[in-house]
Amino acid sequence: MVHGRLINNLMYADDIMLVASSEAELQELVTRVYGAASDTGMKINVKKTEVMKVSEDAPPMRVPVTVNGEPISEVFSLKYLGARFSAEALCDEEIKTTLALARERMGKLDSLWRSRAISPPLKARLI
Repeated sequence: MVHGRLINNLMYADDIMLVASSEAELQELVTRVYGAASDTGMKINVKKTEVMKVSEDAPPMRVPVTVNGEPISEVFSLKYLGARFSAEALCDEEIKTTLALARERMGKLDSLWRSRAISPPLKARLI
C-alpha cells in the first residue's frame, strides 16, 4: 500500500508487473490486462510472459496462470527493469551481480588509478 492505495501493478514502457496476494487474484488481473490489451488491438506475448510466486517456501502454483487459455511459464527468478527478483524474496543474487559489475568497472579504471599524470586530489574527487 502506498498512501492508503493498494498497488497491484508496476508499469514501464511496454513492461507490466502484476502483484497479487493469491493465484486467483493474479489470474483475474491477467485476464483484465488481456481484455484491455485486446480492446486496444494489442497482444500479450505469452512466450515472453512469466509468472513467479514469491514466498519463503514457494511451492509451484497449483493451477497455472493463463492468457486466453495459454499457460504462462512459472519461474523462480526474474529480471525486471534491470533488477533481479527471486521467489524466496531474497536479494543475494542481485547484490552479487551488482558487486561483480562494480568490481569489473573499477578494474577497467586501474590504469587511471596508477597514472602519475592525474593528481591524488583529482583521483579522490572521482570516487
